[in-house]
Amino acid sequence: MQARRSVRAIVVASFTLGSLAAGASAFAGAGASAGGSAKPGYNAIPSHVSRNVPSEGFEADQVSSFGDEVALGGPTKTLRSMSVLLSSWGCESGHWYSQDCVTHKGATFDVPITFTIYADNSGTPGTVLAQKTETFAVKYRPSASAKCTGDDAGKWYNAEDRTCYNGAPQRVTTNFAGAVALPTNVMWSVAYNTTHSGAAPVGESAVCFTSAGGCGYDSLNVGDFSFPNAPYVGTDLDEDKALVDGVMEPGWTGFRPLGTIVAG
Repeated sequence: MQARRSVRAIVVASFTLGSLAAGASAFAGAGASAGGSAKPGYNAIPSHVSRNVPSEGFEADQVSSFGDEVALGGPTKTLRSMSVLLSSWGCESGHWYSQDCVTHKGATFDVPITFTIYADNSGTPGTVLAQKTETFAVKYRPSASAKCTGDDAGKWYNAEDRTCYNGAPQRVTTNFAGAVALPTNVMWSVAYNTTHSGAAPVGESAVCFTSAGGCGYDSLNVGDFSFPNAPYVGTDLDEDKALVDGVMEPGWTGFRPLGTIVAG
């Protein structure tokens, strides 16, 4: 647990909330992508996040899955989609920690991510209500910028808020087919494999492991931050706890796992 807290502290130091707009309509557009009448049943992610966010590193912290226990809002609870906000620290060549990150614009790496929703069995994951694995083309973080100097050396420069960051946010969404009815209280998680972590670690034989930038998934994190007024829909049943490797773990106040569940 201490390792995770120290990693998050490093990210928080480079995070600026700025003028993020947040409110009940924070996830406008989610319904359109998952069906005309679908709306968030739970949402902890603002509509616009261009700045980096605190995050949980799967490889760094040896985590296999990460999520939360939530109560869905709204009258309709037929699952349509799930989203999660990632923080990508990987580079095509070089590394965030060696201050030599180089990434060509639009460059991506593929990561299979498994989304799961469980019945809430009194604070423990119960029956799997829905599960889907989808491979996403995740963007590498931008190259190190000459505008980032001193303690910020090696970071990328965000012109929107004129701030330097190590990681870059990216929302990924998977749509669910069929009519999966959800109860009010559920637990959700996302999972993926890294070189040494996950349900089936990739291992060091992967081609990317010895490449100039290493494997992008080893520098891929899941966002956790309690934005003001969030969750915008639904309820986080215990803000001090997060679902880590299938167990509700305390010590997460201020670091809410960033996910959205759309129903309709």
